[in-house]
Amino acid sequence: MRIEIRAAVAVALLLIGDGCASKQKTADLQARQVRLGMAEQLAARGDWAATFQVADALVREDPADGEALLLRAKALRKQEMNAEAEADLRKLVALQPNNPEAHAELAVLCEHASRGAEALQHHEEADRLAPGYPRYLNNLAFALMVRGKPKDAIPKLEEALRAEPRSPRLRNNLGYAYAATGDFSRAFEQFRLGGTPVQARNNLGFAYERAGNLVQAYDLYLQAARLDPGDATARSNLLEVATKMGRTPPPEAVAPARPVSEIGGS
Repeated sequence: MRIEIRAAVAVALLLIGDGCASKQKTADLQARQVRLGMAEQLAARGDWAATFQVADALVREDPADGEALLLRAKALRKQEMNAEAEADLRKLVALQPNNPEAHAELAVLCEHASRGAEALQHHEEADRLAPGYPRYLNNLAFALMVRGKPKDAIPKLEEALRAEPRSPRLRNNLGYAYAATGDFSRAFEQFRLGGTPVQARNNLGFAYERAGNLVQAYDLYLQAARLDPGDATARSNLLEVATKMGRTPPPEAVAPARPVSEIGGS
């Protein structure tokens, strides 16, 4: 009888112990999720040093945590520690080969390292794993454009715009893709939808300038400058093209720096 009682007590104690361990495990997981959420908020604010600190601690505790590993890699890349970021991403791709964000991030690093063929593979893999996702479509399209394949980029950008029709970056990238195929009418329509009348003329002028048509570029920059005499981008573009053409720039052509357009991948 005593043996049976002892056995019952032992079982009860084991159950209590298991229950306490389970509660502790749940609490630990919840605390980890809070810290991961904190790292994501820091990343959203662009505080990459603080993001790295939190994500690094999480990875050290659990090296197989894909979310923490990805955040640490992003924080490293944003702080220009590309070799370390790439090491993290290659580990993540090995752990989670179907993680589209890992491939997208690795593609960006390959682009920076001038490994174009590998970058394109990762852009395509990210798009394959998350079909229809606008950012991956935009990155793939931009990669195709810089490799001289604007016709292949156009359907990718059109698909992305079906999900984000108001995106200036997508509109402008599609405009540049159309311009690269020689369709400047469609290019202007996209630039018009992607920005102000001044920005649209600046972008179309830049597209003509890249195509070697300085006369059209000059006229468009002049239109932009006349629409908004205070626009430094239009005046700077006009001054630069006027100098290339050997023209005397008009008064509105006095400007500081050259523009940064909306074109770009990640």
